[in-house]
Amino acid sequence: MSFTGIKQPEFDSLVSRHSTAAQQLEGLAAALHGELTAAGLDTGPALRIRDMAREVGAEVEDLRRRQNLIREMERLKVTFGTHTPAGTMVPVPDSLTAAEGLLNGTLAANAAVAAGRGDANAMAQLRGFAGKASDPEFVKAFLAKLGAKGITELPASLALQMRANVMMRTAKGDQVSQQVKEGMKLLAMALAKGTDPKDPAFMGEAFLSQLVKEGRAQHRANEVAYVGYQAQALIWRASDGKPPFSKRFMEVVGRDAIVHQKELSDSGPPYANAMDLATVLGLSDSMQPGGPYMGEPGKPIKASVIDDLSQAARHTPEAAQALLFHTPQGWNKSIMEYLLTDRLDGFNHTKNYAPFAGLLQTALSGKDKESLKFTNDALVILKNELDGVFSEGDDGKLIIADQKKLDRLSFLDGPMGTIMAAHIDEIFGVFEKSAHDLKNINQLEMDRVLTFVGRNEGAVKALVGAEAQRMFKAIQESYKLGNGENMQQLLLPEARFMGHLLEPRRLVLMAQAKSDEQARAELKGLINDVLGELTGPAGKLAGRLGGWGDKAHEKLTPIVFENVSAFLAERLIKEGLTRNSALQQANDDREMTMWMVRQMILGARIAQGKWDPKAVESLKGSAFATDDNPPRLKPLDEITSNPETFDKFIEWARRYSTDEATMQSVREAMDNSAGVDVHGNLGLDRNY
Repeated sequence: MSFTGIKQPEFDSLVSRHSTAAQQLEGLAAALHGELTAAGLDTGPALRIRDMAREVGAEVEDLRRRQNLIREMERLKVTFGTHTPAGTMVPVPDSLTAAEGLLNGTLAANAAVAAGRGDANAMAQLRGFAGKASDPEFVKAFLAKLGAKGITELPASLALQMRANVMMRTAKGDQVSQQVKEGMKLLAMALAKGTDPKDPAFMGEAFLSQLVKEGRAQHRANEVAYVGYQAQALIWRASDGKPPFSKRFMEVVGRDAIVHQKELSDSGPPYANAMDLATVLGLSDSMQPGGPYMGEPGKPIKASVIDDLSQAARHTPEAAQALLFHTPQGWNKSIMEYLLTDRLDGFNHTKNYAPFAGLLQTALSGKDKESLKFTNDALVILKNELDGVFSEGDDGKLIIADQKKLDRLSFLDGPMGTIMAAHIDEIFGVFEKSAHDLKNINQLEMDRVLTFVGRNEGAVKALVGAEAQRMFKAIQESYKLGNGENMQQLLLPEARFMGHLLEPRRLVLMAQAKSDEQARAELKGLINDVLGELTGPAGKLAGRLGGWGDKAHEKLTPIVFENVSAFLAERLIKEGLTRNSALQQANDDREMTMWMVRQMILGARIAQGKWDPKAVESLKGSAFATDDNPPRLKPLDEITSNPETFDKFIEWARRYSTDEATMQSVREAMDNSAGVDVHGNLGLDRNY
């Protein structure tokens, strides 16, 4: 926003003098032009004076426009500016749009303050500004009028208004609650924009520093005393990430809020001033934001300052990493390490797990070096915390040896499993490479972690789905490097790794009093779901085809080969999910996995397009072959367009592409990994 500072009434006098000067210059130019013309002299000087008159006239129009803006502000009793001994400097916008933003922002701030004092009309008026928060001029005027102190204290004032009305349990109370929640949403949007250096509404570094100062300060609203961050947290929890809080906000305010919370915890009773103000006032349920439900379903919400900060930081990797991947001055561990160790009991105190779980996933799921480094740190912390949790029972089966310790960690199984799936190559490397990217964690310890995350079905699905994609890449690689001759060499380590992913889930289910039959049935359902996710509308298996390119019987370029093989594998798996196929008749999860591998191999084999002479000879008379001599396969898009022809083609392709020796070796590798390696690493009997 561009503006000019002015003083009144001097400004009105300036407009009047400029107008008079323009008129006088125009009159002088006309008179001089007449005299010069009559004398037969050059009229250039008169023309130059006339040009000057036009320039001054244009300036007068601009000044009058600004004068009208000032008068409109006065009419609406909107006053803002910088007071000095010489007068009040008023910012005058350069456009009507900017002026409207300034006016609305100031009026919204006035309404917010009045609403905090209990003005019901002002509360309703504030609601009307909800759609203005995308306007930078509105945000800057709104935040400037309230200031960091007002931004900090307003949530407390609004919360007390809500409490007074909610206690009446009337329709009016419900209306006020809704208005307050919408007001908090407006605050969250404005604060996110105003503290983002990349946003035109950015209020500057000084404003961020003021938020920190007010966040640490003691405040009071009526009889309620609170720390500023307890009130600011209500703004953070109202954020839905549209817009998100910025990296810079987390670097300045977010980090300080966590440091301050630790200082309070170290110097006083546990959780003193740790709960946000809504929890302190008993209003958390009424101030539940529009996102995922916080806390335990069916129980009153409890939320801490750190829970709410996690809610605000979870929406972008930049913000999440800025908050977690930092070691404050004087600390011997990063913020992430602190939250996963010293602060872990705090999350179990509120049982408000979703915000921090989402924050971890956002921060650690990237492919960048920092994500991998901190994922490594998180895995090492987790494997140390899991020491002694699992053990062998009298019957040789897995048991939970330390339930209390497991309960303390349990909310991390889903997010950590999802994070591990995002780094599936590195997890694989722990089992199959002598040197790998993850440090200070060995195969035994990784199986312990996989057993922990195996408690969460969603985490196992993510891991198995990620490994299924790895297996498919290995299959494609085999055909790209040759004619599939090295398939066994590439698939065996993948099969062993799949055993490390599937078996812990079965063991955990049985440790939860499931029978072996029940556990295997659940695992079959899990594989079925994974296949559905891989090939669904947002499936991760098939490449998106922009056209077939070369014909299926000709040599395909690598990109076309990968896309075609993925398309075929996806189609084959989809049909297996819907038909009464070998997939549905499989005895267990491993057999279903092998079925999936067969479809992937078949898709890649067809896309590769090289068939031995015996296979080519058998094409004669087939609906999917040409009449040439020797016959050739028809274009693949033509074959796939006819379901009956496609079925016959697939039957033919299976007959000439099956390598049972390879499949048997792959199955044995998976079985040995599950029954020998996993059981051995967990200290269990290998016979169940």
